[in-house]
Amino acid sequence: MVEWIKTLQFEFQISRSGGTTASRRLPSHGLFPGPSNYFVALNPVDGGLTAAGPGHGGNDTIVEAINELLARKLFLLNAQRYSLGRVGVGRAERLAANAGNLPQVLSFLQGERRGVFRKLVGHLREVFSTVGDLSVVGTASNELEIRVWPTEDIDPSEVSFSLENCGTGVAQVIAILTVMMTSEDAVIVIDEISSFLHPSATKALLRIMQSQYSQHQYIVSTHSPEVISGGNPASVHLVRRDGYESSVKPVDLGKLDQLREVANQIGVSMTDVFAADRLVWVEGPTEEMCFPFIYNETVGPLPRGLIVTPVVATGDFFSKTNRRELVFDIYNRLSNAASPLVKSVTFSFDRETLGPNQVRDLEKRASGRLLLLPRRHFECFLVDPPAITAFILSHVPSLAATLTPAAVSSSLQAIGGDQKFKASANWNGNIADVGWLAEVDAAGLIKHICAELTDQRLEFTKTRHSFELLQHIMANNRQSLKDLIDYVGKLVALAQS
Repeated sequence: MVEWIKTLQFEFQISRSGGTTASRRLPSHGLFPGPSNYFVALNPVDGGLTAAGPGHGGNDTIVEAINELLARKLFLLNAQRYSLGRVGVGRAERLAANAGNLPQVLSFLQGERRGVFRKLVGHLREVFSTVGDLSVVGTASNELEIRVWPTEDIDPSEVSFSLENCGTGVAQVIAILTVMMTSEDAVIVIDEISSFLHPSATKALLRIMQSQYSQHQYIVSTHSPEVISGGNPASVHLVRRDGYESSVKPVDLGKLDQLREVANQIGVSMTDVFAADRLVWVEGPTEEMCFPFIYNETVGPLPRGLIVTPVVATGDFFSKTNRRELVFDIYNRLSNAASPLVKSVTFSFDRETLGPNQVRDLEKRASGRLLLLPRRHFECFLVDPPAITAFILSHVPSLAATLTPAAVSSSLQAIGGDQKFKASANWNGNIADVGWLAEVDAAGLIKHICAELTDQRLEFTKTRHSFELLQHIMANNRQSLKDLIDYVGKLVALAQS
């Protein structure tokens, strides 16, 4: 289903076997009552589809069958305010396409899938710092009602709010999280996500979608460049209306990267920090996504009120001029001006080529609120042959018969000592050597390997692809990331101090 929607056009064949009846109830069977006729059952056979009959479906058609399949996989959540907080008592395990049975599904999760329900509440806290807990209760009018609590203590009931009285964004996020957590491979369409969410909440939700539930396909419409940038989209389309007609035009992702760069040069969005009481300024969008993911996977959700956001131009921090102190001052003033309640401001940047004396000087100028990665930059933790292999094959599957982790490892060893990757003095022929990994230009190295092994068909871009490598390593070789995991934990602890 997901592949159908990704594809601009597709072909399939329909064949009919006469004189037989169905031995089981099929997805589109029985949609409409009426006299016995043919029904359509879509089952993949050698890349095509088959239709069976006669049966008891009563005039099912190919369009109706496809619509039935879409209804089972497709969820649409738009910016309109729906009454999702109350519904008649009932039991539902699957959310309806319009989320109309949300209280029934949450009631089922609360009673029979408690672990999933608690995890959903945890995600909700990550998105909304003002939400403490969630519950579904029965009412005197024989309805189920969703209650939102400002604290984690569900007592007394008078301090809770009906979902009906909360903002549209809370209801929409609960519905989106419910779909993500109870479906295997859904197509989730979100209309104007930034119109019902605060920018920092939008980023938190996008991060959860990408890091925890990437098995789904997300189609998100927006007018916000921050959503496009933070969403790390696989494809972008521009919808343009002319009179009574709308046209859809794909946008070149290469050019989109240029747009992101231009947007970053404009300045930092103040709205990123309005809701924070503890700020962590990081190197860029890669760290903005990856650090919370690492912490969530190894410790748990980030502490409430702590926001990770990228600075505009970290190169200024490593200037040989006296601008370093000025830059620290600017970001401290920006943080405190955006929110007078900010309790702490912490910085995390790449080590690059700084020597011990420079590091001490920089830490002193930052008043102890700065941590530097123990390696040149983030990608130095991603030089992992199995992860690079999986990444390449996910984008160029035609290489599956020939590309192996051993082949990637061999290629890395062949060029690991090349001077252009800036660590020839540390090279001893071992790509797992910590001394070499601390100094190598890993981003450039991975980019070179991906281009070389795919005959230039795949270009590694750190802001778009580093997270994919991190996910694979976290799942399959987590022990190799011990220094990075410890660093993120230390960073969060410093931000809370």
